[in-house]
Amino acid sequence: MTIHITFNNMKHSESVTEHVHEIMKELIKITDNKFPFSMNLTKENDQQHHVVLNCSYMGKDLSSNASHENLYKAIGKTVDSMKTQVLRKSKKTYRK
Repeated sequence: MTIHITFNNMKHSESVTEHVHEIMKELIKITDNKFPFSMNLTKENDQQHHVVLNCSYMGKDLSSNASHENLYKAIGKTVDSMKTQVLRKSKKTYRK
């Protein structure tokens, strides 16, 4: 899987990295593992986590983000949003 993960204002965590790879499996499958993803995890003011996921999918830059007190929930919301965007983009492409 081509997922680049950046940790800002927090320590690198193997368990978070493993969670990201696990939760991204379906998204990687949908994109046929042809497009790289970049995830930026930021801890803001000791209580909020902000997650940004970027991908250049079929010539279009896609981005999703979410903030939450729980890092895992922020990651889940961000990945779900990206799945929705990718599925919408892929349906438009197949309609041509």
